[in-house]
Amino acid sequence: MNNLKNFLLSLILALIISSSALADVIVNIYGVSEYNCSKDKYRILKKQPMLSFLKTKKWYDREKFHNANYKEALKPYKGLAMSEETLSKFLPTLEVSNEIFNEFIAPVDCENPKDIKF
Repeated sequence: MNNLKNFLLSLILALIISSSALADVIVNIYGVSEYNCSKDKYRILKKQPMLSFLKTKKWYDREKFHNANYKEALKPYKGLAMSEETLSKFLPTLEVSNEIFNEFIAPVDCENPKDIKF
């Protein structure tokens, strides 16, 4: 009886988890990236030269996207004797990262979600 009870509880938990994952609206963009309209997250499916700071198949919200962009832009200046003020002139701000994020999801219409194809 306990085995049946545990099985049923496991089944119910699995259904709840899978049904919440199914609720996300994900739009494929040219077969290269995806945008999750439900969670405002972006990921690339294949390496992109313009987005070399992103790992493939990893979801990025705007903050993580900015942090990855900032970290990549900082690499050439690592170890140089530069103040934060000087670095801030070269490194992307959150606003700049958001503009890049928005540019890559521009073709997506979350009100009428459908995959964007060539």
